Amino acid sequence: MHLSRDDLSPDEKTFARLENRVLRISANGPVRLDLSGCGALSTGEIAVLARLVGDADERKIKLELAGLPESLRKALDASLGALLSQEAATRPSESLLERMGEGALLVAANWQGWGRRSADVASAIFVDPLVGKPWVWRTIVEQMDRIGIGGVPLVLFISLLVGVVLALNGARELSQFGASIYIANLVGVTMTREMGPLMTAVLVAGRSGSAVAAELGTMVVSEEIDAMRTMALPPNRFLVAPRMIAFVVMAPCLTVMSDICGMAGGYLIAVPGMGLGSTNYLHQTAQTLSISDVVTGLIKSVVFAALIGMISCHEGLNVAGGAEGVGAATTRAVVRSIIAAIAADAVFTLFFYLVG
Repeated sequence: MHLSRDDLSPDEKTFARLENRVLRISANGPVRLDLSGCGALSTGEIAVLARLVGDADERKIKLELAGLPESLRKALDASLGALLSQEAATRPSESLLERMGEGALLVAANWQGWGRRSADVASAIFVDPLVGKPWVWRTIVEQMDRIGIGGVPLVLFISLLVGVVLALNGARELSQFGASIYIANLVGVTMTREMGPLMTAVLVAGRSGSAVAAELGTMVVSEEIDAMRTMALPPNRFLVAPRMIAFVVMAPCLTVMSDICGMAGGYLIAVPGMGLGSTNYLHQTAQTLSISDVVTGLIKSVVFAALIGMISCHEGLNVAGGAEGVGAATTRAVVRSIIAAIAADAVFTLFFYLVG
């Protein structure tokens, strides 16, 4: 890895870019920095290099410096030793208030990044087509296939099992009162209002959200995102917006399939298993369900999909630290997506309960 004097600028952004380059290369083994083209270094540049070496040592990264004159190497060793000894001697212990302040600033910066990305994506989806910048249909269709079509077998299988479990648990209690027919009510309402959209969201987050985060994270690590920005291709328009559209369009479709398959699972337990009449069971299901039940579930599925898509894309585009960072970002994307979906479901359920 060749360095120039511009790479050793004391500017924090320049240092952050240099550190990220070292981290990416370190994923493949020891890092060799060639300083033969830097010439004589100023005191500030030596301090930047010493800081880089110290950070690499803390991260257990093997850093090799090449092309350094002997006098400069001695100056660097002296600078690094003084830097480390001064840091150990003068590092103050942080108070609780300072830690709380740092945490608040970190949260504020994180939310600011979320706000900017959300605004850019919303503009790419709703405003750009009105000003002559159409959607990237090829990417949208590809993502619909991956998120929607590819996830159909898993969603159908899990939803069928969920319907079976709901019917079996309901049958144990309802049969004691001679009300086994109300299994249709239990399975139908639970699947359409709650389990259908929520189970679909969990499966989409685990299957497609993780894939999106890993894909975008790999593009960040391989510097494809930087190349896109260099060519004036906004990642939020060409990468995030198509995936968001695919998530929002396909999640309701998968939810409808989940609802139907879950009710089919209840039918299998109630009719062949318990001897309830097929006509009576279907009639009871049709009587119980209303348009509001289905619409409620579909509204939830759209919101869940938007949350999963935004979280997955945001985590993927904020990867740092090479392959290890990609894995960590993928894990965060799945966990945060599921938490966000369940939290949103609780808010929706409370709202519909109060207004209903």
